[in-house]
Amino acid sequence: MQDLAKKNNYKIQRISELLSIENGEQYFYSIAESFKSPNKDVENFLKTKAVQATKLNTATTYLVYTEINPIEIDLVGYFSLAMKMLSIKKTSLSSSKEKIISRFGYYDKDSDSYKVPAILIAQLGRNFDSSSSSIPGTDLMDIALNQIKIILSFLSGKTVFLECEKKKKLIDFYKEKGFIALDNEAISKDSKELMQMYRLL
Repeated sequence: MQDLAKKNNYKIQRISELLSIENGEQYFYSIAESFKSPNKDVENFLKTKAVQATKLNTATTYLVYTEINPIEIDLVGYFSLAMKMLSIKKTSLSSSKEKIISRFGYYDKDSDSYKVPAILIAQLGRNFDSSSSSIPGTDLMDIALNQIKIILSFLSGKTVFLECEKKKKLIDFYKEKGFIALDNEAISKDSKELMQMYRLL
């Protein structure tokens, strides 16, 4: 997956790197202005919440782009990552997966679940603006997963998860990328029912 970014000339940059340079925040907002998504939660996060999340250290946002020329870029997508605790019921794990999970989390007898520190893919979005060349969703996910592997290589663990709306197209896409649906349910801030899905890297 590391070669994917190089092969397609995709570059990745954390928002925190932009904020550390002079006028970096203004530059970020000028870039984010070009981002469009049919999912308004994904679009609004980048435009109104990503900087604050970076400053509070609650999520790390990565911009994925290509260079048009030395001073102009094409923002093709982005993703945001955060460290969270994931609850996985013991009954949903195969013996091999339970063996792996037990190395990184702990078993909670009361809930018959493993509590595992994991990386949450909090946001994942392609740029649908007509001026952008955009990026295939599968490529964006592969880049995000590769970045997570790099992060975990400096820490510990193997677990990544996400929360998605209960739409067949979305669920099928994540299953194709190796994610397994859990019977955990979450509620978004706008009261949408979300499904949790996880995979081991």
